[in-house]
Amino acid sequence: MIGTETGFPGSTRGSRRIRRVVAAALLAAATVLALAAAPAGAYEHRRNTPSVGGQLQYGDLQYDSDWGDYYGAGRGGAVRLRQYIARNRALGLSFELQKFRRASNRGPEVDGFHPDYWQAQILMVDYYAYIRRPSKVTQYVVGAAGFYRPEIVDEVKAPAGGKAVTVVHPTEGLLARLGVGTEYFVARTFSIDASVSGYYFGSSGRDGLTASLQVALGVHLYASR
Repeated sequence: MIGTETGFPGSTRGSRRIRRVVAAALLAAATVLALAAAPAGAYEHRRNTPSVGGQLQYGDLQYDSDWGDYYGAGRGGAVRLRQYIARNRALGLSFELQKFRRASNRGPEVDGFHPDYWQAQILMVDYYAYIRRPSKVTQYVVGAAGFYRPEIVDEVKAPAGGKAVTVVHPTEGLLARLGVGTEYFVARTFSIDASVSGYYFGSSGRDGLTASLQVALGVHLYASR
């Protein structure tokens, strides 16, 4: 008689492939469970731990200012530096560039040209208050204040190719930010950072209130200490 093996049916190449797939699935499941069950301290950082991150942003100008009337949604980016000053507190510094496209062809003429977009170069000091920190998923509230440099830009196609760019620099102003966010720690030194923030732009000489609502998503890297 011809003997047969016990365990998985047969010893064919297909059955070995199935065993490898099952083993890989079990290993992946065990890894996910291990990360989910990791103690809170596994994601904790000491006081004075520095970090750096970046976010891509998307938002809209709001309210009834001159700028809010003519400029709408746009994209931006931010570089964020932080340092823990306590177990659940941090100070930070943010550098941002936010751009808002003209909302319609009825935009204002500025010094004889039709601007394509309004943008702001921003520098802010941030204060973070963390909730459920340390934890794999932690929330925070952020308040910030700083100043911004607005630019009104007109881009026109040049006859010889390329673009002719005209820039007008309105008066710089102060701004404030208030937001909430969530960090998901993929590892102790790496997190995915998402936030929603409201910005108030102090627009000297402008009629009305200028504000913006921004949604941001990015990553953050922490020093290993």
